[in-house]
Amino acid sequence: LKRASIVRDDDSFKRNLNLYLISENSDGTLTVPTATLKKNVKIWLNKNRMINDTVDILNGRILNISIDFVIIADLEFNKFNTLSMAMTALRQKIQTPEIGGAFYISDIYKILNDVKGVLDVHSVRVKQKTGANYADLGFDILDQMSPDGRYFTVPQDVIVEIKYPLQDIKGAIK
Repeated sequence: LKRASIVRDDDSFKRNLNLYLISENSDGTLTVPTATLKKNVKIWLNKNRMINDTVDILNGRILNISIDFVIIADLEFNKFNTLSMAMTALRQKIQTPEIGGAFYISDIYKILNDVKGVLDVHSVRVKQKTGANYADLGFDILDQMSPDGRYFTVPQDVIVEIKYPLQDIKGAIK
């Protein structure tokens, strides 16, 4: 079990709770939990919950994204080393938010601006990844973007993941 999030089900008359679960594969990528894992969570919950609580255990959904950025390098530094350091910093420091948590693009700007040799971040684009090795979630990032473009929100059962950081984080230098 990698992440869990519990939210009150507003559509329920009995104050039902929805528990969303996400697991992790052996390679460190996110996946839906197995039936056995959900059964074990159910057994544990039944021993520890209040008698009036009703909990539905549900699979979380995964939104795979990629990040493309353009930075402006200081002329006193090697451009290619600066770009390499920026990509490494972003791959190491970017955090997977909680289930239902917003994804902050402003964090990407901060990480990149803190890299030695980066004068400024020209642009950052976040796109959804779909296809053979990615989750197939119908989601429009631009529809959920904040008015100032600093973050986007996801539904309470969705978690954002950069599945393959080496392929899904790309940078350029200006």
